[in-house]
Amino acid sequence: MCCLHFSPGWEAGGWSLLCFLLLGLAVMDAETLLLPDAFTLPGLGASVLFAGLHRGLIGAALSLLAAAAAAATLLLISGAYWLIRRRMGMGLGDVKLLAMLAAWLGVQQAALVLFLGVLVGALYGVGMLLFQRRQHNPLPAGQFPVPFGTMLCAAGLYSIFLGPRTLHWYLQFFR
Repeated sequence: MCCLHFSPGWEAGGWSLLCFLLLGLAVMDAETLLLPDAFTLPGLGASVLFAGLHRGLIGAALSLLAAAAAAATLLLISGAYWLIRRRMGMGLGDVKLLAMLAAWLGVQQAALVLFLGVLVGALYGVGMLLFQRRQHNPLPAGQFPVPFGTMLCAAGLYSIFLGPRTLHWYLQFFR
C-alpha cells in the first residue's frame, strides 16, 4: 500500500516500516496491554533519521520537537488524571507511541491521531460498559483495561494515508 501511496524507493520503505511497527504494536497492546520500548524507541529513532534524509537537519530537529510536544501533552494529561483519581490511567508506552507517531507525522497529524484515538477509545469504553452490564465481571463497575495504544496505532495508520486530506477538510471551516 505504501508503494502505491508514496513515491517508490526509500520514502515508501520508511512509511512501510512505520506501518509494520504500528500493526505489531497494535496487536501487542490489544493482547498484553504493553507497548515494548524495543519497538517504540527504535521507531522514534528511525523517524528522526527519516526526517533527516527527507528534509535535512532542520527536519530531524522538527521531528524531535514534535515528539517532545506529543510526549509532554500525554504526560500532562496522565498527570492530571493521577491528581484527580490518585491512580495511573495511562502507561508510559502510550506516551512513547504518540511521541513516535508525532516524530513521523508532525504535530498537526499527531493531534489528529490523539483525537481519533480518544474517540475510538471512548466508543470502545461505552461498548465495554454496555457489555459489562450483561456479563458477570470481577472488576468494579466501569473499570476495565483499555488498550489505548491499539487505538493510537489505528488512528496513526489512518493518518498516514488520509491525515493530510482530513486536516485540509477540517481546517477549511476556519478560513
